[in-house]
Amino acid sequence: MKALLQLPMRLVVFLSGLALLWFGGSRPVSSNSYGPSMSAENVPAAVLPFEYFKNHIFVTVQIDGSGQYSCMVDNGLNADAITERAARLMKLPSHAAGGKTPSAKGLGEGSGPKIFVADNNVVLGVRGSPILTGQVLVLDTSAMEKAMGRPIDCTIGSPLFDRFVVAVDFTKRQLTLYDPSRFTYSGRGHSVLLRVAAPPSVEAELATQDGRKVKATLGIDLGSDVSFDFWPAFQSKHRILEARQPELTVASMGLAGSLHESMARLPYVDFAGFRIEKPLAVFQNTARDAGLSKSDGAVGNGLLQRFTVIFDYSRRLLILEPNSSFGDPFTANMTGIGADPYSDPTRGFEVSGVQDGSVGGTAGVRPGDRIVEINGVLCSTLTFESFHQMLTAEGAPFKLKVERGGEKIEISFQTPRLP
Repeated sequence: MKALLQLPMRLVVFLSGLALLWFGGSRPVSSNSYGPSMSAENVPAAVLPFEYFKNHIFVTVQIDGSGQYSCMVDNGLNADAITERAARLMKLPSHAAGGKTPSAKGLGEGSGPKIFVADNNVVLGVRGSPILTGQVLVLDTSAMEKAMGRPIDCTIGSPLFDRFVVAVDFTKRQLTLYDPSRFTYSGRGHSVLLRVAAPPSVEAELATQDGRKVKATLGIDLGSDVSFDFWPAFQSKHRILEARQPELTVASMGLAGSLHESMARLPYVDFAGFRIEKPLAVFQNTARDAGLSKSDGAVGNGLLQRFTVIFDYSRRLLILEPNSSFGDPFTANMTGIGADPYSDPTRGFEVSGVQDGSVGGTAGVRPGDRIVEINGVLCSTLTFESFHQMLTAEGAPFKLKVERGGEKIEISFQTPRLP
């Protein structure tokens, strides 16, 4: 589970592969799609509309037959989990997890929060119909909720994918669940063998700037919003980042403390039968708990949103159908400025955080500033998505007008380029 605290500052949380990351705002996806062509005999067990918030999937479910709870979908978590806040409001009794690891494992230099287990089985359902029943974890995810800028009542993990064939249509913003015993795929997508775990993984091959080809095992993680994320051991072994390669430093906050990362552009990655040209990849520099994952890295929604993705654990298959955004260039916020997506554009976009050492921070942008004009464009005329898209310009000059303490200040800088 990964969530961006402020771009490029981000909160990174892992629990048995759970990953959540935000790169400053959700990337808009085209309304056109080549949706999956299913057999007529495939009758959905359920269709769940989802909100796509900061490159993360949120569905609304009932817990034990009541309420409307906002739950993040993350196949990287090997259980379902309810936040401590939501469990307290529901008066859901729980007990501390036993064993040698009662704390959630995570990235960083400290220790993760304690793991609690609900005393009774919990039913997750939609419109009165149960979908999943079983034991759930109870975790304090208040830091993650703060980083995301919205409440998270629960996380739906790998049990959903164990129980159903799950089709994720990023264009239609819906999850479709099928009974595996009655599912037959007859679409135009490409299928690849899937190693079922939390998260599941596939084999890939990436090209380096010096012309090498390096094989990697990558987890398919709906809880991450990056395109590619590589662990420190992989970088140490293969030296993907070269000394002269342009990169962007990314400071992060993990479940267990601070960590540091680098972001760079790769020539291409061969992934699941597709050649992914010039993707942005994140390389973690902080030591990683070897027990968290056996893979070399992860693929997140920054790439997956370019497909309709079908997880068929029963047949150990991942099926990918490109949608109309497949060939779009890969972008990220290059300014180091994180803005509140709930800002009132008529008053400007409020700066929620600024990365230390970033061009925006060095130029003088501060948390709490309100950006009222960007490169001559009044923010009152922009949506958050269009504003965030402007922040992704590489090697570009920026002129901002900000309001701070009743004063208007002009700030100029130029963003780096990751060729």
